[in-house]
Amino acid sequence: MDEGATRRDRQRAATLADIKAVARRLLVSGGVGAVGLRAVARELGLTPPALYRYFPSHEALVTALIADLYDELTGALMELQAADTDADLGARLFLLTNGLRDWALAHPSEFALLFGTAIPNPDAEDHADTPGHQAAMRFGAVFKDLVAQIWHWKPFPYPADEDLGPVLLAQLQQETEEFQGMPAGAIYLALSYWVRLYGLICMEVFGQLHWVLPDAGAYFEAQLREIGEELGLDCPPPE
Repeated sequence: MDEGATRRDRQRAATLADIKAVARRLLVSGGVGAVGLRAVARELGLTPPALYRYFPSHEALVTALIADLYDELTGALMELQAADTDADLGARLFLLTNGLRDWALAHPSEFALLFGTAIPNPDAEDHADTPGHQAAMRFGAVFKDLVAQIWHWKPFPYPADEDLGPVLLAQLQQETEEFQGMPAGAIYLALSYWVRLYGLICMEVFGQLHWVLPDAGAYFEAQLREIGEELGLDCPPPE
């Protein structure tokens, strides 16, 4: 083994970790606009040209940060799931969605970067294999797998194809494989529920519910129970 090369690899990995840690601190303190290459280099005592050897552009740095944050969030959700292997599907719905909400409220700047940044089109050759896109897909798979398991356990009522219209139907049918064979109408409902819950989390994180709900937790769980009941799940009672 080339010990010199291994040492260089370790040093490079440590510098990469330091760069992304500083970028995250800047994100939290000043938003994505504060995550500049010069600002990061200044914090680390590096020259900008030295930093360019690790990240050639602002976009490359932000994309790497997005990938790390998605993986952190996905890892947190998987840890929650692994800690309660006896949870039924209704309990898992609550576990994972509350886990997402908790992470978002604890990391509002990071959440804003992840969910305020468009996921690149997977059909575009230059984006499909980027770390940021792949990490986003790993996160999405957590909830896709859950809804597919719910569907295969006990199929829930869903709109007929003719009720969706040809344009929407064609798009949803392209996602059947991603949703493990679910029909278009069932995918439509899953997407509707996701938008509903995601929208609630966004409104809470960005302070758009304070005018009526100082603490939106009980409202979020009430919405979860409604969705769970529509999916035919046994959900935890309100506390």
